[in-house]
Amino acid sequence: MQKEVAMELPLKGLKVLDISQGIAGPHCGMLLALYGAEVIKIEPPSGDWIRGIGERYGTQTSLSASYNRGKKSIVLDLKKPAALDVAQRMVRDADIFIENFRPGAVARLGLGYDAVAKENPGIVYVSISGYGQEGPYRDQPCTDTVAQAFSGMMSVNRSSTDEPTKTGAFLVDLLTGLYAFQAVSMALIGRQNGGTGRYLDISLMQTTAAVLAPNILEHYLAGGPPRLPNVPGGVFPTKDGWVLVTLVQEEKYPEICRVLGVPELAEDPRFESFETRATNKDILLPLLREAYRKETTAVWVERMKAVDVLCSPVLSPLDWLDDPHVQAVNAAPMVTQPGVGTVPVPSIPGAPPSREGDPLYRLPDVGEHTREVLEGMGLTADAIDDLCGSAAAD
Repeated sequence: MQKEVAMELPLKGLKVLDISQGIAGPHCGMLLALYGAEVIKIEPPSGDWIRGIGERYGTQTSLSASYNRGKKSIVLDLKKPAALDVAQRMVRDADIFIENFRPGAVARLGLGYDAVAKENPGIVYVSISGYGQEGPYRDQPCTDTVAQAFSGMMSVNRSSTDEPTKTGAFLVDLLTGLYAFQAVSMALIGRQNGGTGRYLDISLMQTTAAVLAPNILEHYLAGGPPRLPNVPGGVFPTKDGWVLVTLVQEEKYPEICRVLGVPELAEDPRFESFETRATNKDILLPLLREAYRKETTAVWVERMKAVDVLCSPVLSPLDWLDDPHVQAVNAAPMVTQPGVGTVPVPSIPGAPPSREGDPLYRLPDVGEHTREVLEGMGLTADAIDDLCGSAAAD
């Protein structure tokens, strides 16, 4: 039975203005919301563009549904002076501001850090971009996939035919949002301990560098691609699927060979160490693949675990949801989301667990809170209608 621990929301009372779109900025904003901050997300009349990437379920896609939970959505067309004036008023009252426009774009709107900090010196101001706010590439567009290619991530993530490959998840965007949340959290602690606000320049480029730090160091010291570290670890085809088998201890290699029914490969001097196996991997790996194909994934997992070899079946997301361990620890509770239905919502490690009816995990519709938020600022109904149109505000 999973332990339920009452959790104080440490960011309760803090106000966040989030004008970012996509994944990285919204992910940071969502994490702040899950810990209790009031996060107001400003969307253009057409909505955050991530709402249109992938299959749509009402006004959501799987991406927008994953990175905007717990926020209040308002619609403002920042190209209109009156809407921009409202945004400027809101940022003066915010503790945290998140933007991911092209470098310099928010400054032209009067929402740049210098202008904001002059009125609100305690602001923790987050700028997320592809290459950062300085340097020759600052104005170039960058996406998760571009960042994976530029950083070297694809070069160390090879397909079975040795082609550079992107990850199936938007890993760089996700981790950039996580690093931004970490930086914001530390800036808030610094402010609490007598400091002032802070400007945070968070880029996809620097995120991938941080993630790839060991790979960058290895390539630098080796003068090129280093040898593979743990041959014959990897993913292997079985009779009915795929299995991941890895090893971090030399003594496990003979165990793998015995389980696979090829004990002679443990005695072969060409394969006696991590180093020699890496040198002779083109000889060894085809022999092991042939052995793996003789049994099912479940058989190999059972046999490998019996001798304490690290392994796992290669699951699909649906396989993962059906796994008895995942269900036993309630790793992805079912939560009803407006316009989407009742769906699994994986809990964020360390955050309050997702549960049915919890506003921390509720998805906002486009502009759902426009009237509520603007009325709270003292705007009249007529002013709100003039600002964004009665249809968008209702």
